[in-house]
Amino acid sequence: MYSLDPEDTSFFDSSKLKSEFVRQASVCHGCRLCFNYCFVFPKLFSITDKKGPKELTLEDLFSIVPDCFHCKMCYNNCPYTPPHEFNMDFAHLMDWAWLYYKQKTGLSLRDYLFEAVNVPFKKIVSKIYPYTKGFLGIKEDAPMPQMSDKGFKPRVGKIENPVAKVILFHTCLIENFYPDLGQDVIEVYNKLGIEVKLANFLCCGAPMLDVGDAKMLKKVAEFNSSILENFIKQGYDVVSPIPTCSLMIEEYKNVINKEIKVYDAMEYLLKLNREGKIKLPRSFNKTVLYHTPCHLKYLKIGLPGVAIMRSLGAKVEIADKGCSGIDGGWGLRNYDKAKIIGKKMMEVFSQSKAEVFVTECPLAGLQIFKASGKRPLHPIQVLKEALSIG
Repeated sequence: MYSLDPEDTSFFDSSKLKSEFVRQASVCHGCRLCFNYCFVFPKLFSITDKKGPKELTLEDLFSIVPDCFHCKMCYNNCPYTPPHEFNMDFAHLMDWAWLYYKQKTGLSLRDYLFEAVNVPFKKIVSKIYPYTKGFLGIKEDAPMPQMSDKGFKPRVGKIENPVAKVILFHTCLIENFYPDLGQDVIEVYNKLGIEVKLANFLCCGAPMLDVGDAKMLKKVAEFNSSILENFIKQGYDVVSPIPTCSLMIEEYKNVINKEIKVYDAMEYLLKLNREGKIKLPRSFNKTVLYHTPCHLKYLKIGLPGVAIMRSLGAKVEIADKGCSGIDGGWGLRNYDKAKIIGKKMMEVFSQSKAEVFVTECPLAGLQIFKASGKRPLHPIQVLKEALSIG
């Protein structure tokens, strides 16, 4: 819909950006379904109520875009997205506006530190990470992920006559914070007869979008896509366990004009199970409270993790209480707002008697743990437990 490539001539087309803002905001002004999703829409409606949507300016756009944390909830719930004639994609417009704005105003040292998740920065960041909260503007009560001391040291089994072959886009979240999750994906896949390959990827690009670094976003997209395309040519399917990272790979088409098919880790297993290529046990009869990541909804693949857990015998309740408010950097820097956005979701988990909490989003998991004191699992970890039982 819009190019997010800073080298594309349309990227800096301010008249197009303004006209699209006026066009889409005019629809939003008359609809208001998204009034309580985040802080962007109340601000927008306050402006349009005063002077009408036709009088909106780029300054109005730039006054609201810093409150967008790219959750995609407005797109997920909009009744006017393609193929509707209104052709609405306010979330994508916010991505473009934010990258445009930051290219015009420049990045701060704080911005660069927030996106320093790749080697060679990793060793430096790991040393200073525990002491950066104040400098990075992270709220004192914000739940920060704990950086792993050991890092991700995968142990991959050799599979004879595999039922499928995948390249695992394991993400910097697994590399830096959740290495056990990455190993659990490998172990489950190997146990089910799936060959797993790994490569030295860069971050998916979500932190670059978060701080508005369009140039670095393009660099990581080019680097990762070249590796992924090579594996795809060799007959491998692309799999990622974290919806945000899957979403970013799909968004590369807007950055470098390349489409790459990526499967959610649970979606891929559900596909193989339905094709009769793998067999799942029925040995997990615990009660589960599940939070659906916003970015999983955006992928429009249903709830494969829930489907698999229920097939295992789990009694799964879906906590349909909206976004957690923690997207990454924005939620940590604006935790006073993130708490408001995630309040209903946190209340459900704080009061739940379910034996197991589950979500595919590790960052939403921070809010769940803060609210309940119980660390949520990824659906793949539920499956790992079920496989160990029977």
